[in-house]
Amino acid sequence: MTQDLTTSHKADDLHPSIKRLVKSAAQLYSLPDVYIRVRNIIRDPDSSLAELSQVLANDPGLSTRLLRMANSAFFGMQNRIDTISRAVQVLGFQHIYNMVIGTSITKAFQGISNEIMSLETFWVASAERALLCRLLARQLRIKDTERLFISGLILDIGHLVIYKHHPEQARQAIDQSQSQLRPLNLVEQEILGFDAAELGAELAGEWNFPQSLCELIRYQNNPELAKDDPLGVAVVYMAKQLAGVPPEHEAIEMALMTMPAEVKDLLKLSVDDCFEILTESVVELQETLEFIMPGPTK
Repeated sequence: MTQDLTTSHKADDLHPSIKRLVKSAAQLYSLPDVYIRVRNIIRDPDSSLAELSQVLANDPGLSTRLLRMANSAFFGMQNRIDTISRAVQVLGFQHIYNMVIGTSITKAFQGISNEIMSLETFWVASAERALLCRLLARQLRIKDTERLFISGLILDIGHLVIYKHHPEQARQAIDQSQSQLRPLNLVEQEILGFDAAELGAELAGEWNFPQSLCELIRYQNNPELAKDDPLGVAVVYMAKQLAGVPPEHEAIEMALMTMPAEVKDLLKLSVDDCFEILTESVVELQETLEFIMPGPTK
């Protein structure tokens, strides 16, 4: 089996401070060994289902999440999946790899403290974005829904790092953004020399995450700049804008009015479509939180 897990970016174009922060964060918030083992198996064309199943079976936290995913309503299996090997067969390598990324990220940042936002609040917001990405993708009949789900989940990891390592500048940026009614990413660029989206994309690249995920993170605020996956970036952008919007037609209309014409033209989603998606997200959010919140892993 083999997957394109390569990343690419022009290091020379990066602000010096982001280079240092990315290197430091990649070491400080190291991903668990199981992620490395799964990634290596998927990269190896001579590896087997049995090898992948064994690695997953040895990790209690991943095993639980894997079986929960395989038996979730989203996959709609008629018979209960009760073995790791069967779950691997049913879900496929890409779903499993995406799940391992999501679990590894939550594990890496488990216990981090900062002055700006509690970790629980952060993951609740991340879970909502991830769920909206999945529901939007399903509405649009995009096949790789789980990749977009994971992108929504890790979309804001750059902010976690900024909150921890630059709390004063983070608070200053938030205050200026709110008082001046300006996008937070633009204020961050002025104060820090980079924004959380760029930092998150570079950190994902340092962890050797797939380039497709890095692009979704990097262009979350600028969907018009996306080259390789404009549709996926448009989904991520809309999920961000709909997050926190109540399932009410008037509120949805106002949210859609603020979105770029390119995004609306590409997705072609009506107010009624968004209403159904937001209504469904309210119902599914708790299950999503149970899936992504940090749990026991080796």
